[in-house]
Amino acid sequence: MEDKVLLKHEQPIIYKVDVSELATLQMTFLMNNRLFITLIVIAAILLLHGCGAVRENRIRQDVLADTNMSAEMRRAIDQKELVVGMTKEQVIASWGLPCKWCYGTRRSPSGDTWEYSLFGSDLVINGSDIIGIGNGIYLFFDSNGTLKHWSNK
Repeated sequence: MEDKVLLKHEQPIIYKVDVSELATLQMTFLMNNRLFITLIVIAAILLLHGCGAVRENRIRQDVLADTNMSAEMRRAIDQKELVVGMTKEQVIASWGLPCKWCYGTRRSPSGDTWEYSLFGSDLVINGSDIIGIGNGIYLFFDSNGTLKHWSNK
């Protein structure tokens, strides 16, 4: 004969909670979550911005270390100017990375187009978003990555 165990059903424990206390707890929870999310977003923005700056500096150092680069090209980079025939790396050394969020920055088999926003290249909301397409400076590269020309239209 099997032993049967009877489970005793206990009455649930009922807690009395003041409604104003519950509302305070909910507000505290929401505020803590908003603060946490805000901190995460700020940290992500700083991290992403820092990664771009490190990459720019590394590319600039590599380009300036090239002993075969002409004096004209070196002067243009130092004065933040563009010269037809620059490589993408030389353009980055001169002007920095292109706007990665802008409408005009595109890749193409026939050659890439980079947009430099008038409001700064690393802003999440930039000129193209605020004013519309066509407010930046566009750089056009051939399929070999050589700067062909640029335009502000």
